[in-house]
Amino acid sequence: MPPALGVGIQLTRGKHKDRLVIPCDHSQQIDGKRVMFSHVFFSDDHGKTWKLGGTVDQHTDECQVVELSDGTLMMNMRNYWGRDGKQLDKDKMRAVALSRDGGVSWGKLRFDQTLIEPICQGSFLRYATKGSDGPDRLLFSNPASKAKRERLTVRLSHDDGKTWPAATLLHKGPSAYSCLTVLSDGSIGCLYEGGVKSAYEKIIFARFSLTSLSQEKG
Repeated sequence: MPPALGVGIQLTRGKHKDRLVIPCDHSQQIDGKRVMFSHVFFSDDHGKTWKLGGTVDQHTDECQVVELSDGTLMMNMRNYWGRDGKQLDKDKMRAVALSRDGGVSWGKLRFDQTLIEPICQGSFLRYATKGSDGPDRLLFSNPASKAKRERLTVRLSHDDGKTWPAATLLHKGPSAYSCLTVLSDGSIGCLYEGGVKSAYEKIIFARFSLTSLSQEKG
């Protein structure tokens, strides 16, 4: 039951303020096949003890979680429904689910047609700086291609992930896993795998401003 690739979060608002939430995934044997699921662990005593949170629907893993403007949690997941679930209408796009009880349970999956993927890890983050009381913005990065692991792209949402109107292409060629962070000066950092012939030639760090990303168009 490994943690998902990326980061855990601490909630900042609502009934579950200060709760630590760690996204994870696990597998189960169903009809003789290994099936992946996403879930979370959470702690309400600053990590002294942990509880198992809710499990999201099958054919998902390598999940990331953010807190939305109203305290709802949003899980964003790698999606195997087209391959393992054999539902092509859900293929090659990120799976998303919401929790309104701090991760104890999760709602029905939906599939974000803007966030296309070649079945690969993605990074998902709420843009926040110390002492910031500005509008909530979400960041997402992944290889934005249905064909193969290439075109490492960072996207920006101003409406809790309903739409992603701005995007910037960080790496046109082969690229794979990535991890976003907000740096101390408010700029954005993205550490990712990338190369010329293979996505795994280098580990690359890109740094850019939120303003520059906001001006880009996907």
